[in-house]
Amino acid sequence: MNWTAANGTTYSDEQIEQWATAQETEPEYTGSHLAPSKPGRPVTVGKNAQPFTIRLDEARRNKITALAKKLNTTPSGLVRDLIDAM
Repeated sequence: MNWTAANGTTYSDEQIEQWATAQETEPEYTGSHLAPSKPGRPVTVGKNAQPFTIRLDEARRNKITALAKKLNTTPSGLVRDLIDAM
């Protein structure tokens, strides 16, 4: 199978496997840059943060979602920012 990069260059599975093998067998490759995975969402607002649930009708939810997208954030981030501004 062939793969095409964003710049249009094509690569075969064999080439990719050769590169991977070369990188993984070099003496300085330890894999130490790979951290163990952690289950769940990362906590971005402090380790003592607790969820807060609110029921919204579709129109209100759409308003929050649209504004969050416009501001390049999440609905949760938007609400946190609004609370912080109070």
